[in-house]
Amino acid sequence: MSVIRIQNLGFRYPNSENWVVQGLSLDVAAGEFLSIVGGSGVGKSTILRIIAGLIEPQSGKVEISGSPDQGRRRRAMVFQDGRLMPWRRISENINLGLEGLELTKKQKQNRIDHVLELTGLTDFAERWPHQLSGGQVQRVGIARALAVEPDILLMDEPFS
Repeated sequence: MSVIRIQNLGFRYPNSENWVVQGLSLDVAAGEFLSIVGGSGVGKSTILRIIAGLIEPQSGKVEISGSPDQGRRRRAMVFQDGRLMPWRRISENINLGLEGLELTKKQKQNRIDHVLELTGLTDFAERWPHQLSGGQVQRVGIARALAVEPDILLMDEPFS
């Protein structure tokens, strides 16, 4: 069974005559690992943003199977640049993804502690983003995505 079904997807940016993505169809099964490979500017990030629900396609559709769970997110995105809030400590940046989920304060803290340990960042929980290396910032982005226990994890060049 498909977890993600993309049918005839098309997208172009405003004021552009060129399609970034056109006619893309694919299915991704549960447990499947899929990589989208291509040169710079060919639409890899755009496809991920559409699947994540951050932008709407001009044509086609994306279907995500399964039913929402109040304690989890169906999709989580790890961006190329980490996207940390400079005014939040590392643990607070991870907690950002948990906001709005029906979790107790203790459950949120347990998830934060777990992903900090998983990503090797336990000792950095109270640091500010500017105090981290680029690789550590990227690991915080990964930890934030994992903390929401997503069904689908979308990663845009997370190891670059």
